[in-house]
Amino acid sequence: MSLNTYQLKWNSVPIAVKRFIVRALIIFIAWKVLYLAFLLPSRVLDKPLSHSVASASCWVLNTFTNSNNYSDKSEKGNIHTDDGLVLMPLDNIYFHKKNVVSIEDPCNGLELFVLYAGFIVCMPASLRRKIFFILGGIVMIYIVNVLRCAGITYIILYYPAHANFAHHYIFTFIVYGFIIGLWLIFTNKLDLADAKTD
Repeated sequence: MSLNTYQLKWNSVPIAVKRFIVRALIIFIAWKVLYLAFLLPSRVLDKPLSHSVASASCWVLNTFTNSNNYSDKSEKGNIHTDDGLVLMPLDNIYFHKKNVVSIEDPCNGLELFVLYAGFIVCMPASLRRKIFFILGGIVMIYIVNVLRCAGITYIILYYPAHANFAHHYIFTFIVYGFIIGLWLIFTNKLDLADAKTD
């Protein structure tokens, strides 16, 4: 296809869709530059968030099992990557003194918060509505992620044969399904008044 063909196709795209695509690209690029250049090396967001998810998961497990058997600890451990074993910071969930689950930074939900909020920022809606859904949604996604980590820990301990499937498929489906549900609620209530005040 020639450049003119692509330009004709782009010109046929509705303006609202073009705005969404351009905004999404800008947010994606800005986030990746900010995260990779500044936030990732310092762990200024990842460190407290990973620790919070591990602590909250232990609280859920201890409350659910009516015990004090679960605890968390921030440590460093070797993780298998494409480059071999790499020493990384982890927030570990222990059952008694046995490490059951290690929460790496990519599992703390930060990327999910950005993905969720980025979609809402790109949509035509009032600022008040966007702020309400972003803040409320991030809190709910955090809670769902804590329940996911607690659930994975529980399944590893008591139903280890199902742990891998639950971790990679069931809980992933639940988390992303929840986020899509929030997006649908947000977009379902949009009206022209919202779009005009964007």
